[in-house]
Amino acid sequence: MKNKEKKVVYYNDLVNDDFAENPTKHYRISDKFKYIHKNIFYRFFSFILYHVIAKPIFFLILKIKYHVRVKNRKAIRQLRATGFFVYSNHTQNIIDAFINHTMLFHRKGHIIANNDVYSLKGLRTIVNMLGTMPIPNDMIQSKKFYDAVSYYIKKKHIIVVFPEAHVWPYYNDIRPFPSTSFIFPVTLNKPIIVSTITYRQRKIFKNAHPYITIHVSNPIFPKLGVPVKDNQAYLSDVTYCLMKKHVKEANSYEYIHYEQKNNDKK
Repeated sequence: MKNKEKKVVYYNDLVNDDFAENPTKHYRISDKFKYIHKNIFYRFFSFILYHVIAKPIFFLILKIKYHVRVKNRKAIRQLRATGFFVYSNHTQNIIDAFINHTMLFHRKGHIIANNDVYSLKGLRTIVNMLGTMPIPNDMIQSKKFYDAVSYYIKKKHIIVVFPEAHVWPYYNDIRPFPSTSFIFPVTLNKPIIVSTITYRQRKIFKNAHPYITIHVSNPIFPKLGVPVKDNQAYLSDVTYCLMKKHVKEANSYEYIHYEQKNNDKK
């Protein structure tokens, strides 16, 4: 029996197009939004929700549905005594929010995400308790945001960043991204781990969604005595090259074919 033809998705802009399956509405974070929660009751219920409920559920989903494998997990052991940043490609919706935290770490993880995830009424507190840190709207919020990143890193937490910013489901390559998000490890002088998601075609039911492999890099540290912008560019370039290398070496399976639209006028 012949395989079904692959789904084709057409894009205009390799950097800015977004193909999230359940797009959220634009949402502006309130100036009173708390990035750091010290209330004992909030922290207790956050712990229960994150470690007791969410992580076990997603662990089962990831192992049973996606047969997740991890390459070079031992690299993370080198960073047990410090907080650090994880940079990952963005090829899933909800799964991306948990795949690194669930499969790689035992400590609390936080995700830097577009503030549109807070447009889901009734779920904002839950999203917050699960570690989502929305990107700020203005300079006042930016100060609170940076302070929160610094606070959690000093607490030896892990912060996950998706430098591609936009979701391209099952994309089997790496899209260009700016060096903007690398300001945090540079100014806080903390290491990064590159976590690349690649895909494996199933041996049975080949047309069903593919399985996932996580490729973990060795720790990468900012350079000492180098200007901030140059250091950002350095970490960004290293991250991009490592992701490309992981995808190529894994021969990541193309479940969805992405093709650029031809906008030339006839």
